[in-house]
Amino acid sequence: MNPIEDAWRLEFHSGIPIYKQIIHHLQAAVAAGQLQAGEQLPTIRALHRKLKVNPNTVARAYRELEHLGVITAEQGNGCFVAPHAPARPAAVSAKNKQAAMEELCLRFAAEARSHGISFPELIRHLKA
Repeated sequence: MNPIEDAWRLEFHSGIPIYKQIIHHLQAAVAAGQLQAGEQLPTIRALHRKLKVNPNTVARAYRELEHLGVITAEQGNGCFVAPHAPARPAAVSAKNKQAAMEELCLRFAAEARSHGISFPELIRHLKA
């Protein structure tokens, strides 16, 4: 399997939908250059088995990524990183930016909790 998703950690109790976590992982891999334009993604079946999630969850994430222009789907051939996949999202409205920031904070806090890091410790480190 691809070493990229080997490093993925899904937080099943974070309150963030699993399909959104998959989207974030793939967007981050594209932005970091771990996935190149034209590179084939794992099939829905392979990824759902690897991540131990419902195949419909992976399919939903792939549909959303296609809608965002990050990937392209070719009937019978699979999904590929789009030739001009956006490394980061286009400019967003203040409302959408606020919603994204809240989601990022929730993910960040959930990840910190999973490592036993308290909120005061996070604040001290961020201020440093």
